[in-house]
Amino acid sequence: MKKTITTLTLALFALTGNTQTQVTGFESYTLAPNSFYKDTNSVPFQSTTAIFRHEWTNGQFAYWSGGFSYTNKNDTTNGNFNNVYNCRAFKGYNNSAKYATGQDHGIIAMKAPYDKVDGFYITNTNYAYKSMKFGDSFAKKFGGATGNDPDWFKITLKGFLNGAMKSDSATFYLADYRFANNSSDYIVENWQWFNTAILGEVDSVKVFMYSSDVGQFGINTPLFFSMDDLTISNAYVGIAENTNTLDIQLYPNPTNGVVFFQNQTNQTMTITVTDISGKIIARETSASVQKNIDLSALDNGIYFAEISIGQSKVTKKLIKN
Repeated sequence: MKKTITTLTLALFALTGNTQTQVTGFESYTLAPNSFYKDTNSVPFQSTTAIFRHEWTNGQFAYWSGGFSYTNKNDTTNGNFNNVYNCRAFKGYNNSAKYATGQDHGIIAMKAPYDKVDGFYITNTNYAYKSMKFGDSFAKKFGGATGNDPDWFKITLKGFLNGAMKSDSATFYLADYRFANNSSDYIVENWQWFNTAILGEVDSVKVFMYSSDVGQFGINTPLFFSMDDLTISNAYVGIAENTNTLDIQLYPNPTNGVVFFQNQTNQTMTITVTDISGKIIARETSASVQKNIDLSALDNGIYFAEISIGQSKVTKKLIKN
């Protein structure tokens, strides 16, 4: 049987404390005019640094049900459920043609271990903006009839490391009507910087959205936002390299069951498999030449295998089908 082998070449490193910052815009993605990313199999989309979860529900009333979608839509006139992708700022940050729109509970997984999410530019969707500004059949007009109601709409980003939620979080108010002077009340409709550096090192982040407008069935405000220029720092990029190298072979990939890791050294390696939310699925340590991990019980999708030997680490995408 022919093997599909992915060779991972690792280097032993001496830490220098250098970091490299990478910005993920969405201009490189291909889109037809006035369209958006849609995958009926809920396949995430990815950049060089991150993987954005995307969820689609099929059936008679098929719809985008979770995660993120990149788009070039620029309609700021219509504000309803049929117009969930459009940002209020009309175009992406710095007048770019494309940006991404996300939902409550959306997850972004980092491609490299221990990344730091410095932040991103954020604004309201036109749907959420008009719902808060004028009210609709589900949600109230922010401020109420008098303008004095202390309404608010916010996004909180929480980080995960090794599958566990970290204690710190970052919060940004997309609307705030709590000021004593009503003239200070606002709903964000341009691009503003959301600083998330407080999260520190993470392997994934998750979105939580909250509003003061809560009814019998939960939050009434549309739980959408738009983002651009996700900025990530990786502390392991730019470290000094040792001349010793390690050869590890990983196969088959894609897989429908057992994955084999071949270690060409006599050093102990640790293999950690996680899903795209950062939840640890399996962790094995072995000093033998070959180690196998059985993934047959997992749902089909994308997973990550982090292989570490001493101070060296590499993360590789695994596809289960």
